[in-house]
Amino acid sequence: MKLSAVTPAARRWLAILLLMFLLRPLPGQAVTQEAMIRAEALPQAIQDAQPGDVIAVAGGHYTGHLVVDKPLTLIGTDWPVLDGGNVGTVVDLTAPGIMITGFLIKGSGQLLDQENSGIAIQAANITVANNRFEDTLFGIYAKNGHNAIIRNNVISSKDLDLPRRGDPIRIWYSQDVLIEGNSITRGRDVVLWYSERVTVVDNEISAGRYGLHFMYCDDARIAHNRLLDNSVGAFMMYSRRVHLENNT
Repeated sequence: MKLSAVTPAARRWLAILLLMFLLRPLPGQAVTQEAMIRAEALPQAIQDAQPGDVIAVAGGHYTGHLVVDKPLTLIGTDWPVLDGGNVGTVVDLTAPGIMITGFLIKGSGQLLDQENSGIAIQAANITVANNRFEDTLFGIYAKNGHNAIIRNNVISSKDLDLPRRGDPIRIWYSQDVLIEGNSITRGRDVVLWYSERVTVVDNEISAGRYGLHFMYCDDARIAHNRLLDNSVGAFMMYSRRVHLENNT
């Protein structure tokens, strides 16, 4: 395959896999203390890191609000916990080019008007992949998060009455977003507003209100998703040229 035939999204994902492979120790070789940290040390590691650095996190439990404000790759092993302590948003990603994978994100606040979230994406070209979200009001919330990749996450909401739950994934004014291979249950809606050329494929969305809810989202592709036990499967409003293929 020619390199030019590989999409930018695919190249970014291959980069994540390569980084994870390179961080694995060789047989008989221990990982150095500098290479691996615990979740408790993550805020200081982010502060000390240079743009483009990889931070490998092996287990641990950090409680509090975490901000990633430079382009870093955060790779978790043994499910390091990022716990918001039931206050506000757990993780804010505010710089372009961040990748975060392998974390358990839990314990956001539950204020709908403040959009308390597990992860808030606030810049372009951010990847959130292979994470677990538990007890979060909004799971992943992207605002102006153009070219975001949201892939292979497991997301569940807070144990609240359905109207009081947040959206497991909410996309707002974010173009060319990929939402792929996520397992989502007991949220409100996977909702997208004012976002063009979004691709939503191979997700399972269950036990919510609207499985998929689109508002003013043109040229979207929605394919091979499973929408189970939702009040409404898919609700398309004021959106043109939406392509729905092989959803059940």
